[in-house]
Amino acid sequence: MAMYGIIASILTLLLAIELALYAFLLPDSSQYPLKTHPPEKRIGQAAYTTAYILSLLRAPLGLLPYLTKLFIIFILNIPYDSPRSTYFREVVNMLGDFLNLGLTTFLVLLFVGPPTLQILNCIFYLPIAAELIRILAERIPITFSALWQLLPHRNIARTLKVRSQSSIVKRYSARYCHYYALDDDRRAAYILRVLKRRSSADSDLFHRLSYLQSFRIIPLQYALRGGKVRDVAKGKVFIHGSWTNDPWLLIGTAMRRSPWMFDPRYLRRPFYYMTEANRLATLLVLEHARYSLPYAIFQFGHEIRVARLHLFYALLRRLGLDIEYKVSADGTFQFDQLICSLEKRFYTRDDKAEQRPLYSDDEVMADILCNHSSHEPLMALDIAERYTYPLTYVEEVLMEQCKTDSRG
Repeated sequence: MAMYGIIASILTLLLAIELALYAFLLPDSSQYPLKTHPPEKRIGQAAYTTAYILSLLRAPLGLLPYLTKLFIIFILNIPYDSPRSTYFREVVNMLGDFLNLGLTTFLVLLFVGPPTLQILNCIFYLPIAAELIRILAERIPITFSALWQLLPHRNIARTLKVRSQSSIVKRYSARYCHYYALDDDRRAAYILRVLKRRSSADSDLFHRLSYLQSFRIIPLQYALRGGKVRDVAKGKVFIHGSWTNDPWLLIGTAMRRSPWMFDPRYLRRPFYYMTEANRLATLLVLEHARYSLPYAIFQFGHEIRVARLHLFYALLRRLGLDIEYKVSADGTFQFDQLICSLEKRFYTRDDKAEQRPLYSDDEVMADILCNHSSHEPLMALDIAERYTYPLTYVEEVLMEQCKTDSRG
């Protein structure tokens, strides 16, 4: 009973934080710039390390879902393609999480007994505890965000603005009414302006966000996974229109998906996603949790689910078996490298033509020198789009290198 009380208390606290942030503490242009202090960054790093450890502890609970996935792909012969994930599949995955946790807990209770402080007992319950923390941290923010996005906020804001007579209600609903009176495009632009203004006192985050020029709303039927989430050259991050109902989601998405990581000054090219890019992007979110606490909580929970893959791929690479594909030349990638490797080993699908990895600077310069006509002017945007670079890097580095090579 005590355990249920703790879970209920954590759940209540999470929901209270979410409700307060979404209803009364929305991002606003009147807020002062934030300065991220060293202790905050250390807390973010500690959160990442904690999530990494919990990810290793919960690994046994990932076995049954993964075997089910392998059965669907290799026995039922249904192709695996992570970028085609849909909201329906996400709901099914969430239900599967609860079913997996419930079944595992039941079996452990049946064969081991209730939790105690004995070492053997703890060994069986630690994965369950890690999975429970993961579900609370990852699934609760997702569920709250999804439900919040379904509400008719524009109508609610209009009603509050017109009918509210209380000065207290007007005061505490001012941010809500101002934000939700905007249409989707103006909301996205507003949040980006607010985020850049708030980060102006934090030179590192401000510079990384400078790679992001705008959000681009795309139709709901296009999934936003597998790297198909941004236009690197033009500095646009893709979102669905309903996401503008969740400003904290927009802020977290802006920090995580800004194209800065495609600049070799931050991360060498070509690079791996899980063992390189994911860690850097996650740390950026966790170290700057004050900018979007709901997204940081979600990111902590999500990392509990996926961080173990970092160790898995890294260990295999040390053993001489590199199954992790580098991010492709167009900036996309497949999440589950093991399944991709097995598919490649046992059979080849016609719809999965393998792409080459991202070009390195040396490869880009060699390709330009070999294929570009000296009579045609080099356009920075063309180079950025063709080789998946941020335009800033092409203008500041590659164009200068092209001029130097042409003189030589």
